[in-house]
Amino acid sequence: MPPSPLPSTSLPLGHPLPLDEHACSVSLPTWSSVVGYEEGSTEVTEKLACGYPRFVYHPYVLRLMDTALKMDEEFTGKDASSFDCLVLPTRKSALRCHDFLAKACGYFDGQAVSPRLADFGDGVSSNAVRQIIGDSRIKLFSEDNSIDQTIEDVEILYNAESPLRVIDMKAANLHAVIFPAQTVFAIEAKSYWQHTGEVVSSRKAEIALAQLGLGSTSSNSEDNHILKRVTTSFHNDADDWKICKYTKEPYLAFYPSEDESSNDGININPFTGIKDRIASVVNTPSSSVFLTASGMSSIYTALRSARRHNIQKREEASNCVGGIGGTSVVFGFPYLDTLKMCSRPELVPGGVEFFGHGNDSDLQNLEQMLKERSKKNRNGDAGVSVLITEYPSNPLLNCPNLQKLRSLADEYGFAVVVDDTIGNFANVDLIENGMADAVCTSLTKLFNGRGDAMAGSVVTNPNTKMGRWMQEDLELNHSDNEGLWIADATAIFKNSEDFLERSSKINVTSEALADWLNDREEVATVYYPKFTDKEGYNSVMKRNDYGGKHKAGYGGLMSIILHPHICQRTFYDEINVSKGPSLGTDFSLSCPYTLLAHYHELNFAMSYDVQPNLIRFAIGLEDIDELKDKFDYALKKSKLHPKLPRVEMPTSQIRGYCSGNTSSTLTSSVRRPSLPFNFHSFGMRSSSKPFFYTRELSTDATRKPITAAPVDFRCVGSLGSRFSQKNKFGIQHAARF
Repeated sequence: MPPSPLPSTSLPLGHPLPLDEHACSVSLPTWSSVVGYEEGSTEVTEKLACGYPRFVYHPYVLRLMDTALKMDEEFTGKDASSFDCLVLPTRKSALRCHDFLAKACGYFDGQAVSPRLADFGDGVSSNAVRQIIGDSRIKLFSEDNSIDQTIEDVEILYNAESPLRVIDMKAANLHAVIFPAQTVFAIEAKSYWQHTGEVVSSRKAEIALAQLGLGSTSSNSEDNHILKRVTTSFHNDADDWKICKYTKEPYLAFYPSEDESSNDGININPFTGIKDRIASVVNTPSSSVFLTASGMSSIYTALRSARRHNIQKREEASNCVGGIGGTSVVFGFPYLDTLKMCSRPELVPGGVEFFGHGNDSDLQNLEQMLKERSKKNRNGDAGVSVLITEYPSNPLLNCPNLQKLRSLADEYGFAVVVDDTIGNFANVDLIENGMADAVCTSLTKLFNGRGDAMAGSVVTNPNTKMGRWMQEDLELNHSDNEGLWIADATAIFKNSEDFLERSSKINVTSEALADWLNDREEVATVYYPKFTDKEGYNSVMKRNDYGGKHKAGYGGLMSIILHPHICQRTFYDEINVSKGPSLGTDFSLSCPYTLLAHYHELNFAMSYDVQPNLIRFAIGLEDIDELKDKFDYALKKSKLHPKLPRVEMPTSQIRGYCSGNTSSTLTSSVRRPSLPFNFHSFGMRSSSKPFFYTRELSTDATRKPITAAPVDFRCVGSLGSRFSQKNKFGIQHAARF
């Protein structure tokens, strides 16, 4: 049976993309719906059937959280409503999350920082939480998050008297971290889930619920329909709908949540199959390929490996700058969570140096920084463990000078980790030419294509000294495919059978569309590797046609800026393609990227040329003429007036962009704290600092206003599963405020 049809048009707000229980995107079809999503408007969030899994908890995951809290209540006798939790895919990831929360919330040294997010003032719930927290000092499971400890003793793992507890759920290897509800623990827990990518997939969550015996309904109305289906309300007359054996309602899931005993009829282990397929494209042994639960977790895995190398190296040295595990460097403006992950001292104690433009000036600044740092150490070590960059970058499609970065890495002894998700390893060669020590890829995107499963990969480079060390290191420290569930691997293995053919077609269509848009008078700028750095990209473009299956190209992602006489909001509303987060799907997908990723830090994004009115397109398998017709229609519908002659204006007179009315929950109280990372901009360190906002929140039960602690929008996710209402689909809105 072929997969159900993929979306080729704009769909109503909240519609899963694709229509599947395990969809990794959701329709945000209008500019106002994106703004509403970011501001937490119930008019938007109530209609979301699902969301991107790192930002929105799936209904199955939320049900697991409730189950974990009930387990904890049985063990401790403490009211489950006073606690919240985060479910993690493996024991090791749960221990890492536990230590992250202890450090982030000040319980590592016994000096808790703002342990309560809010005080209800009712004298009951607030006192109860204070009694739970007390003045505890929480013992860490490991000295550093890059070094895992094997904890088998249940009494050590689960301390009922601690504010933080790790509980083995006895299903699908899942573990949960329990913490006091309505505290900063919830904020930081969501940050860990979002930034590290160590997430529980919807398939794994569904199987865990079945293993726990939670699949059947009961007379208790609270337990009825516990497997709340994402797709039921979108039922149509297609033949491939299934009937849920628990709820008796129709639902759609092309690749089901099979248990470990079933590989869905395939004759090969899907983990092995994926590794072999990637290895054949990248031209490495399959032993160089390591799988993870998501694309972000692949970067986190490579980061931890590079930090372990630095720790090992520093055991033989002393008086080194950079802190334990060394400093990380982020080169070029990256996808938001890469920088935020590296800026967390709980994950990278040595801090991060951010070179956000990724241009020649930043290269000079980087080299100067390395020279200065190396002079401080007797052995000449610059104290840098890893440099992370994207090729090309998201969303500006810039291409950093990999040759120069490779030279600096060899000279100063740090790892070069490249996220090639946008370019993809069928188009660009970063392994055989030795440019990267490790290549990280979100397999959720083009490799999978269908947008219905999450995974990531790390490919270590057998051609570089650091790459060989990282392979040996991951062979020792990387286990169980880092939480990737077998049913997700099965879906990705099957979906990726035609990866090369799909990539080739998308290359051709995207280049033709980019050329066409570049010639349109309505379009001011097209960000696409062919235009941003054709020479640099061509220098690493692959020449292998894989037996005629693939022709390398510039990839399927592009971003555009429209001229002022074109209304970008109307254009986005009118363009008849799927609209929502993610990329790399077989169907074209669009979003106003800056608003979706940097809504509360627009000034920060603008300082690196990422404009608020930027619209990003991930091109799919549609015919080029069909796409041109859709773009032509939207451009004509959004024309405000004839194009006016260009007028040069002094920079001092240029006004900032406003995405709409500022939310009434944001106050004018703004302070600017010191940065967790250093900016390197325009030949010198910039004094720019991101904003901290103070806002009022409402509880999901009483709706009483809560005076919240200042929230740093660079690194905060949602306020956790108990801080806002679930909508009719059982979805907890988890957008960054």
